[in-house]
Parts: sequence; structure tokens; C-alpha cells
Amino acid sequence: MSNRLSLKSIWKGLASSKKKNRSSNKENLDYEIKIPYRNDAFTKEQLARNFNEAQSKETWKEALRCNPKALMWCRSISFHQSRVVYIDKAQGCYVLFTCVMWGYDGLASNIVLSIPQFRKDYGKPFEDQYIIAPIWQLILAGGTLIGLLLGGISTGVVANRYGRRLCLFCSYMLTVVGVFLQWFSPGNLPLLFGGKFLTGIPLGVFITIAPTYCSEIAPLALRGAVTSAVNWSIVLGQCLAYFVLRQTQYIPGQSSYLTLFAVQWPFAAFALGFIYWFPESPYHLIARGQLSLARKNCYRFHNSKFDVEGYLAAIQIDLDNQSQIQTEANYKECFRGTNRIRTLIAISTFFIQSVSGVSWIIGYMAYFLQLGGLSVSESFNATAGLSVLSLVGNMTGWYFIEAFGRRRTALYGSLFLTVSLFMIGISSLIPRGIWAQVFFMGTWSFIFQSTIGSVAWPIISEVSKSSLRGHTQALATITQGVVGAIGGVLLPFAINPDAGNLGGKIGFIYGTILGGSCIGVWYWYPETKGRSFEEIERLFEMDVKPRNFEKTVLES
Repeated sequence: MSNRLSLKSIWKGLASSKKKNRSSNKENLDYEIKIPYRNDAFTKEQLARNFNEAQSKETWKEALRCNPKALMWCRSISFHQSRVVYIDKAQGCYVLFTCVMWGYDGLASNIVLSIPQFRKDYGKPFEDQYIIAPIWQLILAGGTLIGLLLGGISTGVVANRYGRRLCLFCSYMLTVVGVFLQWFSPGNLPLLFGGKFLTGIPLGVFITIAPTYCSEIAPLALRGAVTSAVNWSIVLGQCLAYFVLRQTQYIPGQSSYLTLFAVQWPFAAFALGFIYWFPESPYHLIARGQLSLARKNCYRFHNSKFDVEGYLAAIQIDLDNQSQIQTEANYKECFRGTNRIRTLIAISTFFIQSVSGVSWIIGYMAYFLQLGGLSVSESFNATAGLSVLSLVGNMTGWYFIEAFGRRRTALYGSLFLTVSLFMIGISSLIPRGIWAQVFFMGTWSFIFQSTIGSVAWPIISEVSKSSLRGHTQALATITQGVVGAIGGVLLPFAINPDAGNLGGKIGFIYGTILGGSCIGVWYWYPETKGRSFEEIERLFEMDVKPRNFEKTVLES
């Protein structure tokens, strides 16, 4: 960042939308969408129709060639180039980079329990080891979850009013402060709780903004794969957390777990270094009456072959069809009329993720395996291998989502996960069956990441109304937090040897709940593959049953 960019100028740039006219001046937008440098006299409606028709015919290969910059903004996570020469590419990793942070921090909060030195510093003696009291496990998990809920709720309102960029900036600052508290908390559980609460707020912000942003700028042919890459980024962060954990186990003293906390600082520093250049979503800018800036950002996303004016016209038509954008953008509207079923479908995806056992298998696996008889080193190696398997599974999900569609991927994934959970439970009844449980946990991880772990993101982004997309994503995040909180309350008491000590039998509980959820997936989940946002809007307004979306033909 240039030295001339002071903190004051950055803040003004982040909040610049506050000083612009936010009223949706339809006449002005209509005028601006008429393209002065083109010879044709297409109306806004004609431009939008031509754009949507072209998008529906575009193949994924054509989308890759025509939208390289947009995809870089969404998806290129692993390439950290020189800031001066490759600033556009560095920005490409930006949106989903926040989800890498989410995956790392969200998992680090749980797997830190598997570090013996952490349990010794914060816990109490139990037989020949140290454990954290279940009530304090609950309180610490609650700090993260409360922060996540607060972040999700506030993002739905703040991002709609002030934009994504300001929300992200504040979140990174909270991450820095929260990790600072955790760093100075050894032996002080209340201070650790405060740090987890502050770092939990950005988690709610990241998980709300990233899928919304990606769905709004991704081409139709790649929208499912791009939005599901949110989950891939989370898994990448979890992989990083596991491998950091695997190395820090050999560090003596408090550094074995403080290093796990400190790794979050470079994430926040990198993100803050590029926040000034992060462009707002065209959907948000047009909704706030800033079409010129939306057009400018579109040219940053796409190459010369992309129909920018048609894209802008399609956005405006989509928002116009919903009418009264500013007054409708609230949480009450999410549950009115046809929005109710759309919201329930969206939040159910995260509900199903939570009741599939994700908190148990991903969050507590290392600790669970140690209680099952594996050594610290063996448990860390098993969790590291599981994280790599999850990463591969998620990339497989990109293919499933586009090849088989959203509905089939969610339905069959839920069924196969139910079987895997029951197999974990059955394996726990076999003497010395801990490695059989590890095998089925690995099977569960691959299936989860390639199906409901990936498909939830495009479903949420596609079924929600455009003007309510941020609010709907926030409600889904809240649902995930609430269900996760319930699991956070029960899991320590179910797992700990001084409490329930259920072991792998927990698989029976999750399997039963998920099996019942499969009925809801079959009955309510729509197939939105290949549909534009306008077409999805029409299908819901026509009261077409969601399960019949795929075979319903719409007239132009």
C-alpha cells in the first residue's frame, strides 16, 4: 500500500458509499444503461433478455475464457503474488481468503483441546491426564458461537447499508484484537473466552459475505462451482489448522498452543493490506443507486468479450421486479409470502450440515481419538489425513454440483452420510474397533465435503431473493450457530470420560436425525442448476413446488 494512503483516507474510501446518493433513482439508471457508445438502441429489458439468453447457452469452458478476472476475484486462493506486479491476482484470492481464515479459526478453537499442554494450563487433573471441565468447554465454545451469531446478524444489516468492504475491514481489526487476548490468556479462562468472542464476530461476517459476493459476480455456468468453493476454502483453512497442530505438538510449553493462535495474525495482516482495492459487488452498488461505480467494477471483473451493459441491465431488472428494494431489505420480509419457503430452504442447508455430525467429527476428532486409545501423535496424523481427504472431496463436489445438480447432490449425499454415521456407531461396539471408526470417519468426511458440505452454498445463494440475499445468508449463519451451540452444549458432556463417555455411539444419534432430514430434502429442495436469478424468482412467484423446478419449462 502506498505511503500516501493514510488510515483516514482508507476509512473514507471504505465508507464512501455513505456519502453518495443511495436512493434508487430509476430514471437515472435507465438513462445510464442506454449505451452511448453503441449504435443499437436496445432498451434495458432487451439488453437483460439478450444477456440472460447468452448466459444460459454459455458452457463452462466459455465462461472460464470470458470471465478470468471475476473468477480470480472469487477463487484463486493459493497464489500469493507480488503486491506490486500482480495486484489483480492477489485480489483474486481475497474473497475466499476470508473463508480460509474462517476454516482455520473455527477449527483451531476446538482442536486446541487435543494439545496436552493446553489442557494442563487451563484444566484439572483426571486420573493420569488433564481435562477441561465440560462447563468451561461449553463456555469457550459459546464465546465463539455468540460472536458468530452477532457477526451474522449485524452483517445482514450493515453490509446492505454500507457495503461489504467496511464490514470486512472492521472484522480484520477485531481478529487482531481477539487473537491478542488469546495470546495473553494462558491459565486465564475468562480472558480466553473474551478472545474467542471477539474472533467469533468476524467468522459470522466472513461466512455471510463470501458466498453472497461470489454468487453475484460469478457467471451462470460456473455459479455452483464458484459458490461451493467457499466450502473448499474453509476446508483449506482446516487443513492448515491440522498441520500447524501436527507440528506444534513437538514444541515444549505454552508455545505448543499459542502458535496455533498466533498464525491468525498473518491472515489478518494480509487481508488488511489489500482491503483498499477490494471492489464492491455490482448488485450492492446498483441497489444503492451507484451505477457508474458498478460499471467500473464490472470492467475490473470481466474482459472485453463480456456484455457488461447487458449484465448491469439484468441486475436492474432483477431488482426492479422485486420493487421497493430499500424498504424490503429487512429480516421480516424474509418470512413473508413466497420468501418464507425460500428462506426455510436456505437455512435448512446449514441445519442439515450441523446435524450430520460435522461439529463432532471435524471439531473433536483428535480429542475423541485420544480418548479412544490412540496416542497424541497418532490422533494428529489421523486428523491431518482426514483434512486432506476432505479437501479432495470438496473438489469432487464441484463436479457433482454441475453434473448431477443441486437437488440430487444434497439428497444422495444426506442418505450416504446417514449410512456412514450408523457404521461409525456400529464400529464403536466392536472391541478394539477404533481404526474402523477412523475409516468410516474418513468416508464420512469425503462424502460430506463432496455433497452437502459443498452444495449448501449455491443453494442458499440461488434460492434467496436478490435484495434479501445478504439477510438470508445471515439467517442461515444464525441457524448454523444455534444448532452448533446446542451441539456445543451436549458434545462435551457426551464425549468426556468423566461424563457421558459415549464414544462412537454418538454416530447413532446424528444418523437418526440426519435420516429424518432426508425426507425434507426430497420434498422441499429445488433444482436451480442452469437457472438465472430472474427465472428462479418467476418459479417461486408461480408457486411451483420446489421439487418440480427441474421439469418446469418457462416461456421467454
